[in-house]
Amino acid sequence: MRLTEMSATGFRTTVAEFRRPAGGLRWVVIPTIHMGHPDYYWTIWQRLQSSQAVIAERYDGPSSTGLAYANAMRLARQRASRDIVHQDIDYGALGVPIIFPDALPDLIADPDRVMPRDERIGATVLTPFLAWEMARSGDDWLSGTDLNIHDHTVFAREPADVERDELLIGVIREIDTEFAAEDMEVAIVFGAAHTPLVVRELTGNLGHRVLPGARWLTAVDYEEAPYLRKPPLDGWMDF
Repeated sequence: MRLTEMSATGFRTTVAEFRRPAGGLRWVVIPTIHMGHPDYYWTIWQRLQSSQAVIAERYDGPSSTGLAYANAMRLARQRASRDIVHQDIDYGALGVPIIFPDALPDLIADPDRVMPRDERIGATVLTPFLAWEMARSGDDWLSGTDLNIHDHTVFAREPADVERDELLIGVIREIDTEFAAEDMEVAIVFGAAHTPLVVRELTGNLGHRVLPGARWLTAVDYEEAPYLRKPPLDGWMDF
């Protein structure tokens, strides 16, 4: 099963639903990239409105990793940098329980969605190094990066990443056991590198099956004008 797709025109990620043949709890898996077009994150937020709970990364605030990459792409004058922003999905505005399996105790969401000082400093320090690596490959670093991910993809993981994955899988198992028979939807919004393991857990150990009608969301589009990308839905979030 393909979870993300890199092509000559850009990068996109899937929204896939999983449920057991007998029904009950439905999982929505949304792999993300931490920098992309504003409408990409807005569309994810819209999709989450039908969920009764959301499992997400770290904390309810902007991504420092995404900020570093987005700024580096602009600094290195990358072709894909047009209209790129860092990930900032306002989970709290959904009004449903949000679970952060890998939450950091000192990383607290700001009511005004301002990135914590230490996170911003870290992104600022990282940006020039990323920009240097991007510039060495010309103006099209992103298209030369292999971002095609399937459910069978296996990444080399640092101990910290392994721990985060274990925390994520632990929460999924707990919810799946407690609410197996419930007619409800739980969404998982995590970086794309974490989602192959999630899909293998759902379809392997937990017995779920992917439902037809998976949706694709364009995170980075090299060619399309911004006004053509704006989703035909009511409202617009200010990213």
